[in-house]
Amino acid sequence: MNRLAQNLAAVVAAAGVLMPGLSWAASAAAPKPSCVSADEATAFRLRHLQSRLMVAGLSCGQRDAYNAFVTANMTTLNKYGPNLITYYKRAGGSPALNRYVTDLANAVASIRSEDPVAFCTHTWNVFWELSEKAADLLDVAAANPVPAISQPALCAIPAEKPAPKPAPTAQQAKAP
Repeated sequence: MNRLAQNLAAVVAAAGVLMPGLSWAASAAAPKPSCVSADEATAFRLRHLQSRLMVAGLSCGQRDAYNAFVTANMTTLNKYGPNLITYYKRAGGSPALNRYVTDLANAVASIRSEDPVAFCTHTWNVFWELSEKAADLLDVAAANPVPAISQPALCAIPAEKPAPKPAPTAQQAKAP
C-alpha cells in the first residue's frame, strides 16, 4: 500500500474519532432526505473543511497545524458532528456516512494530487487564518467546500405560517 493510501486510511479512521456514535445500525429502507436543517448544513461544511485540513496534515507536513486546529475547535466540531450523524440516520445509516466520509477524503486527496503546491499553500493559509487572524471557523468552512462532493440543500422555511381558515358560522353551515 503506498503512503498516500495509508494516509487516507488514517483519515477515514480518524473521522470516527471525532464523530462518536457511528455504531448505530443502518436502515435499508431509510429514505434519502432532500434537504438538511441549518445545523446539519453547518455540519456538512465543517466536515468538508476538516477533511481538507486532515489530508493537509498528513500529506503536506501540516500535522502540528491540524492537531492545533482540532484542539482549538473541539467544542465546535463536537457541537456539530452529531448533526451529520442525525442526517445519516435518515439517509442510509452508518454505511452511507462512512461512504460519504471516504468519498470526501478521496476527493480532497485528488485535489491535492492535481496541484500539491497550491493545495498545501492554501491549507497553510487556512490554518493561519484560523489561528493567527482568529477567523470565524464557520465562515472559513463555508468558503472551503470540496467541489467534487455535493452537500444537501438547506430546507426552505416558510416566511410565515398561513392563517387557518375560519370555521363556518351557523348560517353558512345551513346554506345550500
